[in-house]
Amino acid sequence: MSTQFRFERPEELAIVARPSLSVAVVISCRDGQEKLDLVLASLSAQSYPSKLLYVYIIDDGSQMAITIPALAPKNTNIIRYKNSPSHWGKTAATNDCVAKLKEDVLWFVDADMVFEPTHLAEHMKWHHDADDYVVLGWKRFVQDWGYTPKDLYHSLSQGEFHNLHKQSWSKDLWEERINRTDDLRKPALEGYRSVVGATFSIMNSQWSKLGGYNRELITGEDTELGWRIFANGLRTVPERNAHSWHLGFSTVEKNKDLIQRHNDPALAQFIPEMHSIRSRYEFDWKVPTYKIFFDVRNLKLSELLEYQTELLALKGTSAHFTLLGPWKVLRNRYSPTTDEYADLREIHSWLKGDERFDFVEIDSDVNLTIDDIIELIEPSSTAHYIFAEGKLKVNFKHLSDYQLLKGEGLTGIVDQEDNRAFVIFGPALARAVSTGGWVYENISQQWGISWLTHERFMQVNVGKRSRIGRFFRFIKREGKKVNSPKQLAIFIKKLAKLVLRKVLRNG
Repeated sequence: MSTQFRFERPEELAIVARPSLSVAVVISCRDGQEKLDLVLASLSAQSYPSKLLYVYIIDDGSQMAITIPALAPKNTNIIRYKNSPSHWGKTAATNDCVAKLKEDVLWFVDADMVFEPTHLAEHMKWHHDADDYVVLGWKRFVQDWGYTPKDLYHSLSQGEFHNLHKQSWSKDLWEERINRTDDLRKPALEGYRSVVGATFSIMNSQWSKLGGYNRELITGEDTELGWRIFANGLRTVPERNAHSWHLGFSTVEKNKDLIQRHNDPALAQFIPEMHSIRSRYEFDWKVPTYKIFFDVRNLKLSELLEYQTELLALKGTSAHFTLLGPWKVLRNRYSPTTDEYADLREIHSWLKGDERFDFVEIDSDVNLTIDDIIELIEPSSTAHYIFAEGKLKVNFKHLSDYQLLKGEGLTGIVDQEDNRAFVIFGPALARAVSTGGWVYENISQQWGISWLTHERFMQVNVGKRSRIGRFFRFIKREGKKVNSPKQLAIFIKKLAKLVLRKVLRNG
């Protein structure tokens, strides 16, 4: 795997002259034969070697069975997906069928797309360069089309792709996000939203590692997959030269309010960055905002709960705590009046029934190394992993925000008694683990690591100047998400709550 620094990548790559990777084109559809015929005609005109191209049409319960037209790539197959009460829809059909495919690269396309002949070749130049790319095609929407599959194939063969439509529309929010993030080289926490299912490709091995689509989702599965792609440190490439036409407007565009009502709670369960949606209700969520690993051997319950309160002060934030301690000693005989483990016992007694807390055994006198701690952390869909020990007084939220500002893979602080606290960025951890070898060194080389004294951290992150800086960073970060009157209202409401909280705190 490439060890490119953070999400960086080559500025541009040339189309591979002699490609070697095989491609499975995956089209999941239910009815829509007329548009599908156009898709297959444009696939027939692809410049990528036909001997490496295999097309799989997943018929997900069409009323009239999908058929292969005369004009289609040679290696085109139809997979009839048998629907049942627990197995139906794009997510289930795609996962079950793709699991049997052996091609090197999976190219997922919607059944209403027309592609420029070099579209796939533009994708594949990245996959030949490294195995950790997820490539997005570039598309524009059209309202009308009158060509037949045969006419379309002829026009594409004559280099007339860009003359097929005089009027077309882009998805402005999508393109604005691509521009703002330097084509996702600097995706921040919102870049995951750029992954859409109309045309994207990924190595088959990476798809398997990710686990495919989330089976709990009926729609919005591409968005949730995009978050896991990001959290696993993969590099997403919007390829501007991979042109395509989207025939008609998407279901989401035509039924926006209904789709949002359905998708918001489903996606918010799995995507911590959707905190504006999470903040509507005081629920726990399947994927927490933070995962905390806390050495509680020298901690009181009141101190632990104070850390928790500070971390979860922002509405919509959630956390899962793994508490490290010598829990076995609590089984021994003791007297409540002379219990040397009274603090540890109080923590366990109060929190053992709370599913947000797990208890992991460590020896009473063990000195945890960085490597010991990192081995406890399993990469998941959470973007922030925090470790702390002793009585080091630090606001975990501020530490995490500081790490995001610096863009490092690991940012840590240490006090005069050598108590440590650090935060690891999820994508950095996932890539470091998948690279193999020494994880800490991988994070350092691939993402960057820094340590500060506790005093220095307090200097740069506490005080009037720091508060003002954090306030303006909040405005800048949240302001970027405003793309509609509804989003503007949400932004103003959040801003008002923040100001009111600060006024009440200082009053």
